[in-house]
Amino acid sequence: MVFALILVATVPKRETRRLAIYGIIFGGMMDSLVHLFGYITGLFSWINYGPFGFLGVHIFPGISWSIFFILYYYFLPQQKPLNYVFAGAAIFFATLYYNLLSELDILYSTSKLWLPLAGFAFWFSTATWGFYKLNSFMEHHSFSRNQEDKTKE
Repeated sequence: MVFALILVATVPKRETRRLAIYGIIFGGMMDSLVHLFGYITGLFSWINYGPFGFLGVHIFPGISWSIFFILYYYFLPQQKPLNYVFAGAAIFFATLYYNLLSELDILYSTSKLWLPLAGFAFWFSTATWGFYKLNSFMEHHSFSRNQEDKTKE
């Protein structure tokens, strides 16, 4: 709920619509895959999620991670050294959040530090790289499509 309020308050609707597909892919879908992996391997899983999940995958965190990644991509700096610092800070705070959920007995984990740190480092690195690649692909194709439309006129 907090992420949704921050999203509405800070990100323009046009940008929210543009970034939503990236947030869903790299936030919600990736969260579901990660937790399915954790459930199958026994490394980590949700506890006490009640009727709001299936096969160890909780519904609400996927929505929250989607919103989080829309915010993440909106505020992600374009400059090379700053985007690494930004991603590192996100990994650090995601690890803190993971440990908070673990301490509240909402999330079971075999590791408090190395597993979440490695997992979030992989996740955020993949999500940031994927965003840059997909975004440049989409902008390139959108630009070439707009140029074709102008030449037809």
